[in-house]
Amino acid sequence: SRHYPINPKHLFLQVIPLIDDLHAWLKDVAAAGTNHLAVRHAAQQGISALNKYYSLTDESHISRFGLLLHPMYKTEYMRAQEWPASWIAVSLDLIRGVWKKYAPKAQAPALAQATDPTSLRSRLNQYKTQMRTATTTATLDQLECYLAQEPLSCEDPLQWWEEKRAVWPELAKMAFDYLSIPATSVDVERAFSYGRRTVSLYRHSLSSDTIRASIVFGNRCIEGLVDDNELVAMIKAKAGRAGRPRQAVSEDEDSHSEGEGEDEDEDEDENRVDGAEEDGFAEGTEVAYLDENMIL
Repeated sequence: SRHYPINPKHLFLQVIPLIDDLHAWLKDVAAAGTNHLAVRHAAQQGISALNKYYSLTDESHISRFGLLLHPMYKTEYMRAQEWPASWIAVSLDLIRGVWKKYAPKAQAPALAQATDPTSLRSRLNQYKTQMRTATTTATLDQLECYLAQEPLSCEDPLQWWEEKRAVWPELAKMAFDYLSIPATSVDVERAFSYGRRTVSLYRHSLSSDTIRASIVFGNRCIEGLVDDNELVAMIKAKAGRAGRPRQAVSEDEDSHSEGEGEDEDEDEDENRVDGAEEDGFAEGTEVAYLDENMIL
């Protein structure tokens, strides 16, 4: 665990190299005569467990594709681990078969229509040229060019393929599809759990876009990809832009509405007094008259 700490970024391409490292270490522990017999026996049990899980990697071609598409491993890693030549050949056949789904489709130019019988020879020459072009294209296949290169030191294969996207666009897409597969489903299950907590009993009106954005943003915060200071500054700036104009307008509207309300009250009082004077009542008599009617 000291050499392989818990890391949410562990990918499936690391499974076979990790098992190989653990297998080599346990083999040394089991063979060391200075170790206690119980320790050596435990190491043998660990080797048996690793062999069990190692055999399960044969059920899928993903682990082998992870080695072949890693610029530091390729077939050289398989040979260094003493894989049989038949295993390596099968791995290459599998990846070439899948590569056909990603490879760009070659479009041969249409043959010019002959205008007279004497152009038959020119059409044959054009056909030969097209065949030579197709052969050259096959020779310069993206996958074959990549496999022909020597392995190189690379700590982040995804970043390496990002830099090669302009050179081998289709092969880079294939590499991203296979190299980005997580080693376990823990992160996926956590994403579903986080989504369930996001859509609580009182938040069912959230749109799918909002839910997705919230989950992705939360994951990026956990990964440390979001700067807290920048986030706080952005929220404050957005609140300032949205709040200041609205507050100014609301204050103007409130003062305007208060002024109008006072004017209306003054007009009503003046009308009430004028009406009372015209009817011969003094100020305040109208209230007494209404109260008397209410009692009646």
